[in-house]
Amino acid sequence: MDDSLYPEESRNLDFLGHLEELRRRLLVCLGFFSLASVAAFFQKKLLMGLLERPAAGLIEKLIFIAPAEVFGAYIKISLLGGFILSFPVLLYQVWAFLTPAFEETPIKRLRILIWMLAALLCFAAGLLFSYFIAIPAALRFLISFGADIALPYITLNKYVSFFGALVLTGGLVFEIPIVMVLLVDTGLLKTRTVKTRRPYAYLAILVLAAVITPTQDVVNMLVFALPMILLFEMGVLISALVEKSKKG
Repeated sequence: MDDSLYPEESRNLDFLGHLEELRRRLLVCLGFFSLASVAAFFQKKLLMGLLERPAAGLIEKLIFIAPAEVFGAYIKISLLGGFILSFPVLLYQVWAFLTPAFEETPIKRLRILIWMLAALLCFAAGLLFSYFIAIPAALRFLISFGADIALPYITLNKYVSFFGALVLTGGLVFEIPIVMVLLVDTGLLKTRTVKTRRPYAYLAILVLAAVITPTQDVVNMLVFALPMILLFEMGVLISALVEKSKKG
């Protein structure tokens, strides 16, 4: 069939083809996530040891108050480990889905690959930031804040939820500069626009930090807000360099 004679049908077929490819790649991601989560479940004791390490010296012993709480906590740990392990596969599927749009410009395809690799490194940096800095700082403040009022008996389920929220938040927050640079690199955003909207961006960051922080205290909010502001400024700087290189 000649696409020039039937442009509407051609666009519909092309759209359906993209939907089918997207569905297939989502199924791949879901399948790998499921396998990774099952594998993580069989290493639950090792993962539990990693989860307890940031609380060393702060929480003497985790407790549980319901018969199924330990099993539920292990399920959460397994899902968290499965997501972290499958994140590189998710990035690869995103890259593979986007590259056909740049078949005629190999340089742009290479740029997207570089940004995907950078996104993986930023995700890892966010995990490490939460693990070694955010979680110990949050626990130290919260436990010492209430130490003279009550004894800190922390349940396993609550600690796992607290740990998972901070770790995933850190990993995703560190993607801020990558998202900004990708939008600028594809022409969907201008660095000048970002700079003129900087006060609004700071306000949005403070609101987002307050929403994503699992506790409601100002200290924990600032633990994420300050790095987010630095990441935003880093994104502005790199975006400006990208724009300059494209013009040159």
